[in-house]
Amino acid sequence: MRKYTSRATRWLAIVSLICSAVLLIGVILIFAELPIISVAMVVSGGILGIVFFSCFLAEKNRALIIDIEKIIFPRGADKNGKIIFQKTVVKFCDIDSIDAQLRKGDGLIAKDTYFYTMKLKDGTRITVTLYAYGKYTEKEIFETMKDRIIKNR
Repeated sequence: MRKYTSRATRWLAIVSLICSAVLLIGVILIFAELPIISVAMVVSGGILGIVFFSCFLAEKNRALIIDIEKIIFPRGADKNGKIIFQKTVVKFCDIDSIDAQLRKGDGLIAKDTYFYTMKLKDGTRITVTLYAYGKYTEKEIFETMKDRIIKNR
């Protein structure tokens, strides 16, 4: 079993730790009797720490999991044109084919993105994007999915 988390997870964890350090320094400065600086550090570190830690936990729970017989996509997969707001589980033996379609971005706001469409044996089409995991990991996930589909034929 392989679990993939997005690139943002690591950065959210780092920022959460920095906010925790600011909060801790603020508490230490309260005891050192520097009231204005310490209160500002406690408030900013506490509030931002809660926000970033909450985002970290939410992003950590959005992991893509590839098992021997199935793949579990996080929320946001497109199933026959409708976005599914829960995890999508697809067994490799049910997948008939998979293809990648490059959609060009404008270069300013949106980059070029691959949309991966899986056609299941019952006619269902599931479309996902994997850009949040990084270029190399995206290729690795796609190659793993192709290999598992070929093995299950």
